[in-house]
Amino acid sequence: MKEGEDMAIKNSIRQMCRTPLKTLMFLGLIAISGLLVTLGVNLFYISEKTREAAEGAFVTVGTVEQKESAVSRRKYWDYETQQYEYSSVPVYDSIIPDSVLNLEGISYIHEPKHRPYYMAHKDGYVVRNTHSEVDEAWMGAAGNNVIVEVSPFEDCVPDHPVKLHYNKTLFGKITDRMLSFIWFWDYTTPEPPMLYADKTYIMSLEMNVSLEYREIIDKEKYPEVTTVWTPWMDIQGSQYKKDGTEVPDEDHEGVYYEEVTDGFYDTKEGKRWLNLIEGFQISDYGIPVIPTDATKLLPYFNNGDAGISDGRDISEEEYAEGKKVCLIQAGFAKNNKLAVGDKLELPLYYADYRLSAGRVYHIGWTTQGTKMINADGEVYRPFSSEEYEVVGIYQVSGGQGSYTGYEAAENGVVVPGSSITASDEDHILDFGPMKGYTTSFQLENGTTDEFWEIVGENEVAGLEINIEDGGYTTLENNFQNTRKMALILLAAGTGAAALILIFFCYMFIAKQKLRTAIERTMGMTKRQCRASLLGGILAISFLGVIAGCAAGAAFTGKMAGRLEHRTEYSSMFSSNQAAVENQEPLIQILQENHMDIVLPIATGVVIFAAAGAIASVMVQRNLREEPLRLLAEMKRAT
Repeated sequence: MKEGEDMAIKNSIRQMCRTPLKTLMFLGLIAISGLLVTLGVNLFYISEKTREAAEGAFVTVGTVEQKESAVSRRKYWDYETQQYEYSSVPVYDSIIPDSVLNLEGISYIHEPKHRPYYMAHKDGYVVRNTHSEVDEAWMGAAGNNVIVEVSPFEDCVPDHPVKLHYNKTLFGKITDRMLSFIWFWDYTTPEPPMLYADKTYIMSLEMNVSLEYREIIDKEKYPEVTTVWTPWMDIQGSQYKKDGTEVPDEDHEGVYYEEVTDGFYDTKEGKRWLNLIEGFQISDYGIPVIPTDATKLLPYFNNGDAGISDGRDISEEEYAEGKKVCLIQAGFAKNNKLAVGDKLELPLYYADYRLSAGRVYHIGWTTQGTKMINADGEVYRPFSSEEYEVVGIYQVSGGQGSYTGYEAAENGVVVPGSSITASDEDHILDFGPMKGYTTSFQLENGTTDEFWEIVGENEVAGLEINIEDGGYTTLENNFQNTRKMALILLAAGTGAAALILIFFCYMFIAKQKLRTAIERTMGMTKRQCRASLLGGILAISFLGVIAGCAAGAAFTGKMAGRLEHRTEYSSMFSSNQAAVENQEPLIQILQENHMDIVLPIATGVVIFAAAGAIASVMVQRNLREEPLRLLAEMKRAT
C-alpha cells in the first residue's frame, strides 16, 4: 500500500511538470502571497510591541487653571510718586471646584485634583545648609525681617525717614548690639499716625535696601540716611473654609505697628503679636509636604527637572492604598543625614490651596517665614502627625532659575495624597482658584481627542486646560500608520493566497475528474488517488510557502529600518525624546524570543494548512463521483 502511494505522488509531480508554465506561475504567486502575509504579520507584531513599550515611557498629563471673570482696579498708595495709583487685579465670581471635570466617558488614570501643599515642622530638622551662627543669622525670615520694640528720638510722623531707638528684638537675628538706632519710613499709607518720643512701639519691619539704590530717598534732604526699615507684615489673620470662602479679620488689616503699654502682652492684641512671632519661628524652619496621586502629576517630575537619584519611586499600589511612604529632596536628605529606609515624622500645621510649594519654598530662596495665625489670631497647631518611611531621594537638576510656581520646592517631601486622612478643615491658611501648578490630572495615552470632545459636549466654561503627552500622539499616529500598512499587507496576502489556492486547486484537481476516473478503473484505491491528486500541488505549495515566508522575513528588516527613520524624524522635537531614543531598534524587538523565526514559520504553516484544506475539499468532491458514470459522460461529450 505504501509503495502504491509513493508511485501516486510521483505520478502527480510528473503530471504537474507537463504544464511547467502553469506550475511555475503557481509557485511564484504562492511565494508572493507568503511574502505579503509574513511581512504583514511581522510589522503588526513590531507595531504592537513598540506601542506597549511606549505606553510605559509616556504619560499624558493635563493642567487646569481657572480664568478670571473680570479685571478690577485696585487703589494703592505709591511712595515713589507720593500719590494714589491703580493696579489691575483679577476677579473671580466664584471658585470652580475640580469636580466639574469629573465627566462620564473620560478615560482618567488620575482625576483632576486641586491639591494643596502642607507645612510640616519638627524641632531638629535642618532646612538650610548653613555653617555658622553668622550665616544662620541672615537666613530665613529672621534675616532682613524683624519684629522689634522701638522708641522715637522725638515726636514725629513717619511719612519720611525718622530716627528710632532700637530697644529690643522680639523676632529676628538683629540685636541692639548690631544697631542702636534705625531709620523708619511708613510709606504704606499717605497719612501715617504720629509717633511719640515717650512711648514704645512694637513694629513688624523689613530692611528695605532698595529705597537707596533706586534713589527714592532724597539724599540731599536726608544725607545721613542709609538703610531704611519699612513695614513688613501686618497682623491680620489668614484663614479659609473648605469651600474657599475667607474667614474675615478686617480689623487687623494694615496694622504693622502698635503702642506697647503696661500689660500689653497679656491682652488679646498683645498675644496676637506673640502668636505672629511664634508662627514665624515655626514656619521659618518649615518643611513643604506635597501630596499627590502620582509622582508624574508634579510638573518638575513630568518635565524631567527632577528625578529619583537613590531608592525608588512611590509605587501605584502605595499611592492607591495611602501608604506612609515618601520621597525627599536630596539637599534635605544630606543636611539631615537621611537615607532610604529611614523614618521621617511630619507634623502638619496648615494647608495652602493658593500657591504651590515651589512658589513659597523656592530652591535658593532663604526667606520662608509665613504668617501662621488664623482669623482669631491663634497660631495654627498640627492637625496630623504621622511617621513616613523614605523610599526614594530625588535630585532637582533644572527649573530653578524661574519663579512660575511649577518649580520643585526646597526640602520638598512628596507623599501619597490618600495617606493624609486627617481633615484640614480648620487649618487652611490660604485658598485660591485652580492653577496649573496646583491642579493636574492624567489621561490614558491616546485619549486626548476624546477628552476634548466630551469637555466640549458638556460646555465646561471658565477653565484653561493644557494637555501634554510628551510626543505620544505623534508616535501613536506612526503606530496607527504601521498597523494599517501591516493589515493591508496581511489582507492582501491572505486574500491573494486564498484566491490563488482556489484557482490552482481547481486547475490541478477539480478539472482532473477524468484522470481520477481512469486511475480508479485501473484499480487504484481512493487513498492512492488522493495521494496522486494532492502530492504535486502540496509539494509546490510547500516550496512556494518556504520561499515566500523566508523572503518576507528578510524584507522585514528593510521595512523596519524605514519605519525607524520616520519615527525618529516625527518625534525629534518631542519633550520625551530621551524615551524615544532609548527604545529598542524595531528589528531587535522582532528578534526577542526568536520571533523573527517563529512568526514566519507559523505563517507558513497556516498557508500550507490552508492549501491542504482547500485541495482536500476538491479531491473529496472528485472521489465522490462514480468512475464509470464519469467515463460514460466523457465518451458522450466526445
